[in-house]
Amino acid sequence: MERRRSVLLLPGQGAQRERMAAGLYGAREEFTAPMDEFFGRLGTTGARLRSAWLRPAPNPELDESAVAQPLLLAVGHALGRAVGAAAEPPALLLGHSVGELAAACLVGVFDPADIGALAAARSRALEGTGHGGMLAVAAPEGQLAEELGGFGDGLAVGADGGIVGADGADRAVAGADGVAVAGVADRAAFAGVAVAALNGPRQTVLAGPREALAAVEQHLRDRGILVRALRSGHAFHSPVMAGAALRFGEALAGFGPRAPRAAAGTVVSTRTGVAVTEDQARDPHFWGGQLAAPVRYWPALRELLDTLGRRPGLLLLDGSADRSLSAPARHHPAVRDGASEVVPLLAVGRDAGGPADARVFAEALHRLGEQRDHTGDHTVVS
Repeated sequence: MERRRSVLLLPGQGAQRERMAAGLYGAREEFTAPMDEFFGRLGTTGARLRSAWLRPAPNPELDESAVAQPLLLAVGHALGRAVGAAAEPPALLLGHSVGELAAACLVGVFDPADIGALAAARSRALEGTGHGGMLAVAAPEGQLAEELGGFGDGLAVGADGGIVGADGADRAVAGADGVAVAGVADRAAFAGVAVAALNGPRQTVLAGPREALAAVEQHLRDRGILVRALRSGHAFHSPVMAGAALRFGEALAGFGPRAPRAAAGTVVSTRTGVAVTEDQARDPHFWGGQLAAPVRYWPALRELLDTLGRRPGLLLLDGSADRSLSAPARHHPAVRDGASEVVPLLAVGRDAGGPADARVFAEALHRLGEQRDHTGDHTVVS
């Protein structure tokens, strides 16, 4: 029987944690070497990032995009390198936000030696623009569309209460039943807020200017909907980031993006929900535009589970420090019945960032080794 495909899940902004994966640093050479190379190439900035990364909680500095984004990129890349060196490169890679850029580096779209420069270019693109916040909401996109006046792929509530797209064009507003939503004009306080990410069946992230996001947060709380502010000082994946996305795409052109190496694995885009094509991989604005485009993480992961989850099944390697990337998958039928399996790469809770990271990582490698040794074995290992 055909063995399960491995899927490396890499986190983005909002999932950063103090000392994320730090327990592998010094314990696993295949993880330590790329991290040291990253810090070294950034000089004094790298030394500051290393210090911020290794500092225990609480560490408010990790909320800054100029700190969190480079570290998420570097840790995601190093984690993928460690898996590939100790076992084999994952067959598929699914990255959330900056995690997708880490995935692109792992498959050869960008030179791993440029990781530090890529992080610096991304930070420069953010300067002076896109400030705001992000809000995790325990509700599906459709419900929020009705609550907030209509959302779509990259849509936002305009200053006049109407709906505008990332291109600035007006959009018609309709509820789930296709009937126009009443009272939208009364909701100008929500201006600029957009759907930024779909992380699960009932896990939606909104992004936008802080005042507008605060108004949305209060409105949703009043309606009894659970909300939580994410650790971000920017309104990532919303039209607010359009300028930064353009600048980042222009900067990425200088890195000469290439077609992925076939043997390095396949990146499944959380923008399109399908594998990144060679033309897309070579287009710097495909990667740069990600800053302003919504992350359709759950639809992309669900499609993988729907199509490959049972034949022959998937091993979902969760690279997040909070297990958030695999949380929605645990409720999918393919995982519930054991055909596919979630395999954490890092420890969580009080054990995160310490020696337990190395233990959990070793257990994951053991599970991958079992797959190589017992092709077709679909036994769930606890």
